[in-house]
Amino acid sequence: MPTQPPIPELEFLKLSGNHQELANKLTKMGIPAPDLGEYAKHICQCWFRLAEEHLGEAKRALVGNCTRAVFSRAYYAAYNASKAARYIVQGRVSSKGDDHANASADLPKDLPNVAQWSQQITQLYEHRLRADYDNWSDTAANNFLTPADTVQAADAFVDEVRTYINAKFGMQL
Repeated sequence: MPTQPPIPELEFLKLSGNHQELANKLTKMGIPAPDLGEYAKHICQCWFRLAEEHLGEAKRALVGNCTRAVFSRAYYAAYNASKAARYIVQGRVSSKGDDHANASADLPKDLPNVAQWSQQITQLYEHRLRADYDNWSDTAANNFLTPADTVQAADAFVDEVRTYINAKFGMQL
């Protein structure tokens, strides 16, 4: 199990910046940083757990026929799974919620089926926007995915990210 940083997670994110770049700098200076990678894995795991929580909420909303909530929670499941993958692979993601475009556009290049996932996350995002902000007579007609489709897509993406991270980083998400 990854080690929690000795400081709060948000403070770790701010102070470390890009954890990969920081590790490289410390290595060049001859300073061992064996715990840094474990702390990064912990942060990745936190985002992944949030993805799983959102996915569970999407599934419960689907059973309850809460369509808008399904679209929203399914997207956020995929979004946070994307954050977990992008953080552990690339070293940094925004913690301000301003990186929704990156959820699909900046996925790790070696993620299996990356082009398919990029397109699906974009579709989930579009459905989430309509669900959260639109209340027009044609809003529902603009959705081409059903609520069940979005849950299925988010569930499949979360599984893909889990498999990818576990294999690439020796983690058990």
